[in-house]
Amino acid sequence: MIPVLLKNDAYALDESTISSAYLSEKDLMDNAGKSIAQFVTENIHDTFNKKFIVLAGPGNNGGDAIICHYYLSYYGINSQLILVNKQQEESWIFEKYTIESNTIKFYDDKIELNPDYWYIDGIFGIGLKRNIDGKYKNIIDLLIDCPNIISIDIPSGIYCDNGIMAGTNINAVYTLALGYHKVGHFFNDGLDASGEIHVLDIGFKPISEPRSFLQLIEPEDVCGQLPVYSENAHKYSRGKLVTISGSKGYTGACILAIQAAIKTGVGIVKAIIPESLNLVLETLLTEAITIPIKEHEAGTFTRENSSDILIETDWADAVIFGPGLKIYPNSGDWMAEVLRNLKKPLVLDATGFLPLIENKMTISELPPETILTPHYAEFSRIFNLDLREVIKDPISAVRGIIPFLENRVLILKGATNIIVNYGGDIFLVNHGTPALATAGTGDVLTGILGALLAQGEQLDEASLLAVYLHGECVHQFNKLISGKGLTASDLPAMLPYALNEVNYVH
Repeated sequence: MIPVLLKNDAYALDESTISSAYLSEKDLMDNAGKSIAQFVTENIHDTFNKKFIVLAGPGNNGGDAIICHYYLSYYGINSQLILVNKQQEESWIFEKYTIESNTIKFYDDKIELNPDYWYIDGIFGIGLKRNIDGKYKNIIDLLIDCPNIISIDIPSGIYCDNGIMAGTNINAVYTLALGYHKVGHFFNDGLDASGEIHVLDIGFKPISEPRSFLQLIEPEDVCGQLPVYSENAHKYSRGKLVTISGSKGYTGACILAIQAAIKTGVGIVKAIIPESLNLVLETLLTEAITIPIKEHEAGTFTRENSSDILIETDWADAVIFGPGLKIYPNSGDWMAEVLRNLKKPLVLDATGFLPLIENKMTISELPPETILTPHYAEFSRIFNLDLREVIKDPISAVRGIIPFLENRVLILKGATNIIVNYGGDIFLVNHGTPALATAGTGDVLTGILGALLAQGEQLDEASLLAVYLHGECVHQFNKLISGKGLTASDLPAMLPYALNEVNYVH
């Protein structure tokens, strides 16, 4: 797991490194500038036949850029430095480093930027506090059509803590994160603007308590987490899963979840379904057992079904509740009654959040071993938050609701998934692709989670492993079939390959 820093985390790490005399501020900046220059020489093809323009703003990010220019020139690379402010020439950097004056220019509105050049973006770093205007906006706007930009730490114009654009922003092909990833790399405009992220070790003092930070999940973190079976295993010892999902018009959600659960290795699945849907689901779910229950409304359940549903869940090792359940008047009542009396590990998804949204019950009434899997709109409704504010600053939103979970696990689904574990630690999983932004993919994730819980995985391990596997299915599809055309129904077939990949990650 890799710590991911908010702005104040990064400042505190700077201060800790410097105040402890581990490294001085000047040493850190020298390491940063040199590391950026070395990245250029090692990763940009035909470096010595290309021209580099280094753009330096007024802060420490700009200082790193100036030192980078010094080292590029020292290595014999054709580099020109553009200072945004004339006052920057008075910096201590120009006393310590000998920089040829003919390689320095000051920004004015007559400067033309050639899209064929490479640009090192050191205009703004993580300290950006306001929307960009004036000459800074002009220079960033000039770079919009430049395809070859390397940003230092974070693309200029992206706020560190949420990835929101500050009026305008750089779109980098590479972002060179200094020491650690920043939260803004993974959310909102920052997700697209950051390009390919590389973390440069510039010598920070080691973090003594990494779990106090957000954590980015790496492949190694999920390796070896798959369930292990004894030679005497049978279908009941490999996990018994019950699904309460699907309704008239929404049978696909039930099917996808169950197919994913079976491919993830669960021993046996029973699907509690409205009686009128039995024929279609029996036809399409070859390996699952259907438990048809006589419904009181066509194609869905009502409160009269609650006791029958609960009796069937007694058999299970884990329960999936919610995908494809249709909303009728008073649906929240029967759902609340089932959820309030459920005694099994639970994956709660989709329509299953209705009793929470309608205040028919509280999260504290859910089974202690519950994983909630909302997307942003559902999350906002469950916790009565403004969706726009959640999107703008998802980390703050998630931190604010942790006390209400009471040790339950939350997976906030998005381009970067945010996972809150049993102890309230926050993890980021950024292993998927935009191909997952299509109907039904969330039902597949629910099926994977249900299968892992039924097989005895603990909530924390199951949540990290399931989200990673879900993303890995897309990569396997891209590798084996095509980079285009993925649908949710393609994902279960990719699970054996994803499981194999995770099992052998080194």
